[in-house]
Amino acid sequence: MKDIKSQRGVGLVEVMVALLLLAGAVLGFSAMQLSAIKATDESLMRTRAISSIKALSESMRVLPDSSAVYRQQVNTIYTNNKKTDSGYVISDYCTDVTTYKAAAPNCNTTNCSTAQVVKHNVATILESSCKKEIALNIEVCPGTSGINERQCVIASWNQTKPTMNDEKFSCTNVSGAYKPGSACFIMEAY
Repeated sequence: MKDIKSQRGVGLVEVMVALLLLAGAVLGFSAMQLSAIKATDESLMRTRAISSIKALSESMRVLPDSSAVYRQQVNTIYTNNKKTDSGYVISDYCTDVTTYKAAAPNCNTTNCSTAQVVKHNVATILESSCKKEIALNIEVCPGTSGINERQCVIASWNQTKPTMNDEKFSCTNVSGAYKPGSACFIMEAY
């Protein structure tokens, strides 16, 4: 009888330890699931960004002598939206894109000059990017100005600005190295 009395509550302790282990496993699984969801979202945004950059790069390639015009047009839209030392908001950028699109000629139904075709293409591509919640910008790639100049097409999302400078929310620093935590993708176009 003495042995049975000393065993009282042991079953309850075993159940509590088992529940504690189970709770730890469930929390670990939940954290892993959240991490997987975040990685999937990031992958989706990168895929969208590559699609947008590819559309813009191919459009530039069709009109090879107009890459500077493309850069100026895309950069103007971003610059109009730029607010110094503030968080970057994609909805503000997309409002400017909508205004730009309304003023662009419709080269699908009328004959257009090269400058008008560029404006039409830029408006169409940027509007499509905004539907994907992506901002685009074009800058001269670091270290390529002059005879071997290449264009860096930058796609960004969330709070990241599509720029290559030392601003707070910029995609990269001035030398082109990605900033930690930035949500962007860059592709060179010739």
